[in-house]
Amino acid sequence: MAKGILVSMALGVALFSRTAAADLSLSVGVEYLDWEEDTNPSVTEKGPLLAAGIIFDQNKTEGLVFSYRGKLYFGDVDYEGAGLFTGTPISSTTSYTGLVNEGQARWRKPIKGNYHTDLVFGLGWDFWTRELSSIQKEDFNIVYLRLGGEVAINSIPGWVVGAGIKYPVYTHEDAHLTDIGFDSNPTLKPGPDLSGYAQIGYWFNDTLGLIGYFESYRFKKSNEEMVNSIFGPGVVFQPASTMSIFGLKLEYRIK
Repeated sequence: MAKGILVSMALGVALFSRTAAADLSLSVGVEYLDWEEDTNPSVTEKGPLLAAGIIFDQNKTEGLVFSYRGKLYFGDVDYEGAGLFTGTPISSTTSYTGLVNEGQARWRKPIKGNYHTDLVFGLGWDFWTRELSSIQKEDFNIVYLRLGGEVAINSIPGWVVGAGIKYPVYTHEDAHLTDIGFDSNPTLKPGPDLSGYAQIGYWFNDTLGLIGYFESYRFKKSNEEMVNSIFGPGVVFQPASTMSIFGLKLEYRIK
């Protein structure tokens, strides 16, 4: 995965560093992840993650503006659920490692009070791995659309506020079922559903800002697939799931 991370980041940087008068920002922060699956007994994963990000923004005061956002996140969270075959309650930890790449087109318009508004359209790819044990893991590939609005200060210091919706247009889950005793590993496709996002932050000067944010996904139940295991034939699927991320990051703009 490390090679894929480097290649993805390099492609994003190469693409958007060619835009005229682009600003580069780097960020570090902490996130709180809340993953819930609609099962009986329920499955929840909750806990902190570390995140590092990179942003290229085309430096324009009005009109069409292009932007790139990349983020790497990782950490161990608390798992509460049950055994896949036995249903026995289990408390353990899940390791998350993920990468986000997103390109954005923004339509910018100045408004009164030294602020501007952005209508934001984004196309992103989010890849993450859930390692539930030494032999059980799941890889998620999600391509999503983002539509929202943002109000931000032109001359720092000042506030930035934004909100909108996200919608997955492509979902792919590799549950690595043959690693845990199944005879096949069919692809699961969690059903897409609308979710929201929001951010609020304050820029203290030309280079330093503190941003709080919320990101989320909502997935419907996936397709059902017949498989065989040591316990006989059965049906596998990804239950309806929600992911909510509450984050706080320190952003440094390189002039």
